[in-house]
Amino acid sequence: MKLLNYYYDDINRYLLIEFSIKEDGDDFYRSLELPFSDIEYYSPDIIDDDDLLSIENTFVKDLLKEYLKDNDAPEQLFL
Repeated sequence: MKLLNYYYDDINRYLLIEFSIKEDGDDFYRSLELPFSDIEYYSPDIIDDDDLLSIENTFVKDLLKEYLKDNDAPEQLFL
């Protein structure tokens, strides 16, 4: 998995993640928007709004891995 970009919107309380997985190659990426309730549910750690203002790549990757265990990956988008 390759993390391309992520952004937490603290006003609307969602995390936007752009990433690619092995099967996407260099031509595609995927975009996922997680509301705060999903972030709390799939987070490997207990987390609150303040924590999300300074998240790191490691946290986002772990969150994404947990999410993808229970859900299908979003559709591929062209780069």
